Amino acid sequence: MDRRHFLIATAAAGLLPGGLRAAGPGDPIRLGTSTPGGGFAQYGEQLADEVNRLAGRTVLVARPTRGTAENLALLRGGAIDAGLVQGTVASEVLAQGPSSGLRILWAMYPSPGMLAVPAASGLRRLEDLRGRRVVFGVRASGLVTLGRQVFDGIGMDIDRDLQAVYVDQAADAPRRVLEGQADALWGAGEGWPGFLQLAAAPGGARFLGPQPSQIEAILRRHPLLQAMEVPAGTYAGIEAPLPTVGSVNLILTRADLSVERAQAVVTWLETAAAGMARQLPQAAFGTRASTRASAPVPDLLHPALRAP
Repeated sequence: MDRRHFLIATAAAGLLPGGLRAAGPGDPIRLGTSTPGGGFAQYGEQLADEVNRLAGRTVLVARPTRGTAENLALLRGGAIDAGLVQGTVASEVLAQGPSSGLRILWAMYPSPGMLAVPAASGLRRLEDLRGRRVVFGVRASGLVTLGRQVFDGIGMDIDRDLQAVYVDQAADAPRRVLEGQADALWGAGEGWPGFLQLAAAPGGARFLGPQPSQIEAILRRHPLLQAMEVPAGTYAGIEAPLPTVGSVNLILTRADLSVERAQAVVTWLETAAAGMARQLPQAAFGTRASTRASAPVPDLLHPALRAP
């Protein structure tokens, strides 16, 4: 690539050779989400729509990405101002402490991990998936990281012991199961688009989580995960509470995001909370209090959240 085309490409990404163009106080916040059809994309797009509708102008731009890993890279490179990050990966990054250069801007919602299989399937336990085709999603997504950790905790490697299937777009994941190209779909959380599609398909779906003894083993091996329970009725096919493990997904930002801009975003997030909860019930989790509770230590909160 010659210098002219390099400058055009980097300018389009919001970058300049050697660093980021400084964003002004009135510039929209650029939010990295995920591939179309994924839960993060759904959350980010609806959040931007609700915030911008209330503001009467564009204050938040949802930018499609390949998910958690790319969001972290884009944050560090300065191409976005905030990114949606899967909870376990966020915890690993934040374990570096303030030196990570990243801070918590908002808690999104919990993501309890589980598998969906066609209701007529004979698969009943996670270990029944040995040798089977399981769609885990976009390879670089935090959802795949969660799946690796859950299966690792029960002594299975998803690439060695399963036939792990990865997709380029999250929207392709449920189709693989619906068309008989895979036996199960890995996902997480309430209102996840792939699970909604499987649950609504002819014949319906059944959902699988780890056994209680397996949950203990998973948490010993991966202590950044948390024990969680999926309430009955979360999806058609979940008739009783489903125990599993998961983490709280976070919106992370760089530590150098100005307090003025961060405070403005947090104010809009709070203002949009009721509308978001009507569209995505899981988004009701996101409050200033739950965000503070999600921080391992207060110093990992953006300063805009530390004041009363």
